[in-house]
Amino acid sequence: MKLSLLLLTAALTGMAGAAPLDGVKTYLGGKLAVQAAGTAQLTRAADRYYALAKAAGFDYRKLAKNAQTRAVLQEARAGWSKASPAYEEIEGIVAGVDALSRFDLILDAGTSAAEGGEAVVPFDLKLPNGRVLPKPGNLFGVNEAALWGTVKAFGSGVPFDVNGNGRIDFGDGLPDANVLKAAAAELNRQTLALRRAAGAWTPTRADVFGALAGNVPTVGPVFFENWKTSRFVLGGRSRRTDFVVISRLSDLGGNVRSWQAMYAGLSPDVRARSAPLDAQIRAGLGDLAAFVGRLEAQERRRRFTPEQAETLQAEAQNRATAITGRLTQAAALLGVRVGE
Repeated sequence: MKLSLLLLTAALTGMAGAAPLDGVKTYLGGKLAVQAAGTAQLTRAADRYYALAKAAGFDYRKLAKNAQTRAVLQEARAGWSKASPAYEEIEGIVAGVDALSRFDLILDAGTSAAEGGEAVVPFDLKLPNGRVLPKPGNLFGVNEAALWGTVKAFGSGVPFDVNGNGRIDFGDGLPDANVLKAAAAELNRQTLALRRAAGAWTPTRADVFGALAGNVPTVGPVFFENWKTSRFVLGGRSRRTDFVVISRLSDLGGNVRSWQAMYAGLSPDVRARSAPLDAQIRAGLGDLAAFVGRLEAQERRRRFTPEQAETLQAEAQNRATAITGRLTQAAALLGVRVGE
């Protein structure tokens, strides 16, 4: 996710009586365990795929005839599909906390050198064959593009019925084994590094309020903006190479759940100062989660038009703006200054 986070300055005062935030860290650790299981599964499958490709002399037409190829690629896709949603359910924490935010750029938010901008990833990807992909983009995106064939340079150019339905559909092709092996291994390595950093992190009110104030406003300009231009709205007219597997509505749902988990750690202290304000914040987050959940359910049965997506974006952003204002009020009550 390409989060355009607000530049936050958060000063924490009055530590006495601070609400326990251990639940935020426990939530983060649990989701990271799921993510790590998914990236490990992806890496094992990518290694097996590379071994099959190497045995075939990297002749991908020959590899397409190997009876093991389909199962290995399905396993790789399953690992990615386990890890990515788990990350979306903690991205609000990772992206919004100074001690962890560098990982969001690497894993999910960074752009490639070709795309440019201020969010270019800080790494190059060295392939087993010695080639180097300079700043190829965030690691969830590179793996998605390799596994579903949305970036030509990450594929072999050989069509292959990955899901076994008897026809070549969108995304059906053999990945470049060198790219997939390197990208999967680096995604797993960075996931484990994030787990270590998260384990060393001690949440503070400033961390949590800062993360919420930085993330909640991105509902419209990031999540819905990405969704409007994705295949989930535009179908084959979309030119996006990412967000082709899981809808950004689903990603947003995961992020809202992380916001609810974060606010749960602050809620007791806010409630002690203003029960009505606490109730409004909890209700606002709950209503936003339900709103997004309804859209997810509808999307499984239909496709929204671009015009409908625009209207829904405005409604969602209005909800997010109201929540952000109340969070800012709550922070002030507790002596935490959150500003641009």
